[in-house]
Amino acid sequence: MLDRVPFRIVLGLSILAVAISATAFPQQPDFSKTIAATESAPHEVQPTPSLGDLARHMRSAKPTEVKTSPEDAKKLFALVDEITAFASEDSGYPRKTAVKRRLISQDEAEAWFRQRLANSEYTERLARAEVSMKKFGLLPRNFDLKNFVVKSERQGVAGFYDEESKMISMLSWVDADGQKPILAHELTHALQDQNYDLKVWQKAGVKKSDSKAGPETPEGEESVAARHAVVEGQAMVVYMDYLLAPLHRTLKDTPGIVAAMEEPSVVAAIDTEVVHDAPIVFREAGAFPYHDGLLFEAALLEKGGKKLAFGGVFAHPPKTTHEVLQPKTYLESEQLSPVTIPNMQPLLGGKYEVYDTGSFGELDVRALVKQLGEKRLANDIAAAWQGGSYVTFRRSSSASPSASDVALLYVSHWKSAQAAERFGRVYAAGASKRYKNAEVKSVAACTGAQCPVGVAQIATEEGPVIIQQWADNTVVISESFDTATAAKLSDAMRNESTGVHAMRRMGVPQEELSMRLMAIPAFQRYQERIREAALQELSARILGK
Repeated sequence: MLDRVPFRIVLGLSILAVAISATAFPQQPDFSKTIAATESAPHEVQPTPSLGDLARHMRSAKPTEVKTSPEDAKKLFALVDEITAFASEDSGYPRKTAVKRRLISQDEAEAWFRQRLANSEYTERLARAEVSMKKFGLLPRNFDLKNFVVKSERQGVAGFYDEESKMISMLSWVDADGQKPILAHELTHALQDQNYDLKVWQKAGVKKSDSKAGPETPEGEESVAARHAVVEGQAMVVYMDYLLAPLHRTLKDTPGIVAAMEEPSVVAAIDTEVVHDAPIVFREAGAFPYHDGLLFEAALLEKGGKKLAFGGVFAHPPKTTHEVLQPKTYLESEQLSPVTIPNMQPLLGGKYEVYDTGSFGELDVRALVKQLGEKRLANDIAAAWQGGSYVTFRRSSSASPSASDVALLYVSHWKSAQAAERFGRVYAAGASKRYKNAEVKSVAACTGAQCPVGVAQIATEEGPVIIQQWADNTVVISESFDTATAAKLSDAMRNESTGVHAMRRMGVPQEELSMRLMAIPAFQRYQERIREAALQELSARILGK
């Protein structure tokens, strides 16, 4: 625990990260021995050779391109009923009607996806999110999100279920064996749809504010993202159970499969083949429904069996991505107080106006910490998140601002003083990575109950970055405000006598920043590419252990 005195950073830019780590916050714990022990620990139960043979076959086998005959088409159509029956028994979701099916060519598959992209829009809301992500450092300054929206790659080798038409599409150029496992995944979606109407259910958590014209509540799109993780996590469970069925095993009773998902070799294989040089926030948000959704479902399977993991969670879904990333908080119905930022407009004297605001959630923190170079500690730091919100302000003269034209106020809360210190240290050290010119400044002495327990100030070409850690485990960060304005904003967050707390909250959406990407059809396609790699690579590597 730091004393109630400001820490001073007096070293130059060349040793900025070291200076902040050593002076501002305690030394990082050494996890190397723990990690090494975990990676070298033997599994209690080794899979049988036949399971390994299956995995090796999956890894080496590539989809066979064929010309489907009418007889082969009949067999494929029959597979739909067979695999639907398996998925129904495995999930507990009854089949209420036969699933419509069709066989499509490669050109038809690509045309279907192009139609999805045709409905894509680069909205003003996405433009604001893009600027905020760049200000935080989640996206490179030269990244063009609008261009990403209109670009795509050709449809991958995978069948798919369409919620609009209620139809499963199979591929005419891939043989039946190559399509069976993915059909188990996609037909689970068909059963979910028949029982809960996925389009309605996935948005059931979105609520309007008290104002008739008001925005969605803070849980809005974060709730959608959490529900999407349930949908995909369940389908991943059925997929794995289908692969294990010939061995009379399931994901729940096969030790090591879920744990193996975290092995660096598995993560690296997916990362190399799918996401390449994409920004880390894309990788995190893209993998969230499949990777974290499966881990969430696995935790529910262990705690309450299939009754809880399937029908139970559809009846009582997680409200936030935090509950998905930390299943214990869902199982124990943890209640977190929202971190809200009041309307600061009266304090800004007409110099600034609100540009964007939202939640900076656990997934955002994990992506940011990785982006700043602390991948080894990212999960540990993010797990201590207890809430966070941000506001970006544009100068009144900026009509279409870039990241360099906006100022940032970011407030977060943490489980402990140590967690707050660790996050503050990483964020401060990251300034040298996010700005071309960064110079550590000394901090004036401050003592007493009204002083933060830790402060760092860094001068940049866009204005000062100021990080304050407070005794209640809150971290207040401002960027690009002059120091006097930053002090007013920090004081207003903590001192109700300023009057800003009596004003209404700012009427703008409050969804988690990275989750806004899910509104882009092209990003949904990016997620599907991650899913395709996960279904192939994870199965091969995990089952081969």
